[in-house]
Amino acid sequence: MKLKRLISVMTAAVLAFSVVSCGAANQQNSGGGGSQAPAETSTAAPSGGETASGGIGFKEGGKNPYTDPLKIAWIPTAASEANGTAWGKGIAQELEYWSNVEFNIFDGEKSAEKQTEIIADLIAQGYDGIVLQAWNSDACAQAVKDAEAAGIPVVCINIDVNTPHAGLVAMTDVEAGYAIGERIAADLGGEGNVVIIEATPGAARGENLQTGFKQAMENHPGINILDSQTAEWNMEKANTLMQNYLTTHGDQINAVFAHNDQMAEGAGEACKNAGRDDIMIWGANGETKALEYIEDGTITGTVYTNCYNQGATAARLLMMYIGSNIDTSSFSKTPVIKMPPMTVDKDNVGSITPDMRW
Repeated sequence: MKLKRLISVMTAAVLAFSVVSCGAANQQNSGGGGSQAPAETSTAAPSGGETASGGIGFKEGGKNPYTDPLKIAWIPTAASEANGTAWGKGIAQELEYWSNVEFNIFDGEKSAEKQTEIIADLIAQGYDGIVLQAWNSDACAQAVKDAEAAGIPVVCINIDVNTPHAGLVAMTDVEAGYAIGERIAADLGGEGNVVIIEATPGAARGENLQTGFKQAMENHPGINILDSQTAEWNMEKANTLMQNYLTTHGDQINAVFAHNDQMAEGAGEACKNAGRDDIMIWGANGETKALEYIEDGTITGTVYTNCYNQGATAARLLMMYIGSNIDTSSFSKTPVIKMPPMTVDKDNVGSITPDMRW
């Protein structure tokens, strides 16, 4: 079994470095538009011209990942949220293969300051690796840089930080936004009006989703974006914003694109309460509640990612670094592993089986 895990770890490493060296491969659009999604720009800010694979440094005195006592931390933005719980479960399930690993979860409490404090404490405690879902890409960057400088590799999930580090395991975002845009355009027959419910300003995933969506809209001049405002990833704020959209734009609205499922759910509830069952509503992520909302017709669709597998992949990559003597603090770019997406609507939502839901 250990040999199989080692092979999985090395496979993850090869994927990570190949993505940095060659660029993320274009994803085929699965949203019904028939065209290919554009390549996504990196969510990590490069600090130099070299790729990670061209400038790897090595450190001495590495640990044996199978025998030496190790401490690994998971810091989600909020431990109670569905995706944070699923990522943590995926990490924990993967780390069960290493009996020598102590795995602990620390609640980021939706605060960059709190996450920064946690990372400083983990450095002081001599942790061996950190998996992080950053609340803010800029505000958490220095803490990650400090951890890397202390010899602690940091692998981010989904939301990256603006400094080079060990790795990012991300859902597709530009590609997902593009696929949703093409799907909405196809279902509207190339004519109609859309409102957007945005992520927190500055969030790399939200910005990339928005970029992909607008790139798709460029292919369809008959689709107009009536309004685009933030609801800060929040269901209740999205509900209020959608009510405002309905008041301001009324019958002009044909479709909604929300940057995550929770905001799509909030928009769906607002439309239901207003008796507007004619508006298409799309989210992104694929959490269980969103799948149930698709099944009962409250929202139209989402882009699903298997968060358990995403968390497990982050853990494999981290364990590879711990056992490899690779000095991740020497990287000039962050290696990126992209998780395959799946566009889900009422026609295929049943294919997401209970064991795949999070």
